[in-house]
Amino acid sequence: MPKGEPRKGKQRTMLTFAQAAERLVAEDHVRSMGPEGLRKLARTDPEWPITAEEYGTVAGARTLPYELVVEYIRTRSKRPGRGPDREPRQPKGAPATEA
Repeated sequence: MPKGEPRKGKQRTMLTFAQAAERLVAEDHVRSMGPEGLRKLARTDPEWPITAEEYGTVAGARTLPYELVVEYIRTRSKRPGRGPDREPRQPKGAPATEA
């Protein structure tokens, strides 16, 4: 694939990592996301769909096709994490209950 050509002839919206992260939150694809979190996914997730040839550069900032990021976020397999606290928080100084 020639450098800079979109996949399958479709026009892509190229955004910086900061713009893409902000838009993912604004469009409710994720609860929270910052540019560094998106960069970390790009560096570490083996399922990351964007190849080196698909990145662009504008004024020294790296850009990526936003539509591919949205598709990735919607379909990615999430790794297990701590998750939200399921028990209500105890007031400070209250004895901890054992489960």
